[in-house]
Amino acid sequence: MKKLVRFLILLCCIVVTSHISYAETKKVIYSDITAYINGLPIPSYNFYGGTVVIAEELEKYGFELNYVNEERCLYIDYNPSKEITADYDPQKDNKKIGSVAFTVQATDIYTRVNGFNTTYGATSYSIDGQLIININELNRCKSSYVTWYQEERKICFDYVPYWEIIPDIDYQKEKTENISNFIVELTKREQKELDENGKEQQYFNLKGENEQYLSGFRMIWCGKTPVRDLSRNWFENGKITIDFSIREDDIFHTEPLMQLLNSILTINSEGNIVTENIAAANEHIKVSINEESVPISAIELRPNSNGYTYYIELDKEIKNLDEMQTIKIECK
Repeated sequence: MKKLVRFLILLCCIVVTSHISYAETKKVIYSDITAYINGLPIPSYNFYGGTVVIAEELEKYGFELNYVNEERCLYIDYNPSKEITADYDPQKDNKKIGSVAFTVQATDIYTRVNGFNTTYGATSYSIDGQLIININELNRCKSSYVTWYQEERKICFDYVPYWEIIPDIDYQKEKTENISNFIVELTKREQKELDENGKEQQYFNLKGENEQYLSGFRMIWCGKTPVRDLSRNWFENGKITIDFSIREDDIFHTEPLMQLLNSILTINSEGNIVTENIAAANEHIKVSINEESVPISAIELRPNSNGYTYYIELDKEIKNLDEMQTIKIECK
């Protein structure tokens, strides 16, 4: 009986403690920092040294919000096609920097940005049922950046349009020849297909020669980025880039090809531009998109942990992947 009484007392303490925790309030402060979403200002505040915004405000700036009550979770995703309705003007704010903007209350509701949990055990806070979220968490959105500018006292979320083509290369194909050339031809499939996340993706059929030696071959484009991100565009100038690696265990069979590529690099190992090599690069590497010739503007080589990666920049900008129908890259 005594054990049962102790258990009931302990249970009551847990329940009371839980209610106390979620009744906890904190102060949110007016800040001199201005936050921007794709160049548009959004009301922002200081909360324990971080810049926060009210999550529901994000709907005016192109974000989709979906609350699932059964999970006690607010899902946040950026939709570049959504209409922007934001009209906030910070010049009309009569806020006093350092004063209390409002108080927030602890809540058991958490947020996920692009599927990623933003709290990881930390307490979430809300005001009148609206959650606040640190703007830095928005960099979890696909193809997005959050950048802090110290001198301007501003923090900016920027969405950068982006596409990527990764052909389905069979890297198990035999690698016994000593090669000095390669061909990669891609033809768009008629219909889009669903990826593992159930989202529509555009795929291309592959026809090639010696393509199995080009590890991690891909073709990418993204807009000019506010910060450097090598996973998207090596040259950072809004042009199409092709990159692939030669693995260490393939160097023996690709030595003639590597000698050719190294002889036409337009950016040398010191990072200097070799302008006289641009003509040679276009002589040995022919690229066509939709059966139209596309010139090469740069080639750079960088070592990696497993071999060497070549980056080939095309003098072409195509923002919409739907415009790509056929692609041919031939090196000889």
